[in-house]
Amino acid sequence: MNPRVIFSFFSAALLGLAATGLCFKSAPAIAQQAAEEAMEEIVVEAPLVRHLVGRATGTDARIEIIELRRRVSFADLDISKYEAVVELENRIQTTAKEACEKLYEMYPTSPPDRRAIQDCTDQAIAGTEEQVKAAIAAAAS
Repeated sequence: MNPRVIFSFFSAALLGLAATGLCFKSAPAIAQQAAEEAMEEIVVEAPLVRHLVGRATGTDARIEIIELRRRVSFADLDISKYEAVVELENRIQTTAKEACEKLYEMYPTSPPDRRAIQDCTDQAIAGTEEQVKAAIAAAAS
């Protein structure tokens, strides 16, 4: 076999192994970056509960829960400071309200129920409490 062909094959194999090594080496860095970005977001889940009656007897009634999820970033906030936490809470409240209004726009009730939208907003905000506490604790450490 031609020595140049052997050398080229060997060089290509080494280059391939080096590239593979770089991919494996950078995978943890990519995963860490994704984890850090996830820690800089709060997920707001706006629930819509619908009671669907299957038959007139009511024995086949179903409950359907529809959720709309929105992400709230706080990457630009230093949530170790009180003012930033207030801003984050305002963002969560605004996002929850908009998500609930969108849900009721997509699945309207007749007549429109403002109280249901407020209940949805309250539930969505309450659903973020543990995430916010964890984010604040992480920022404080």
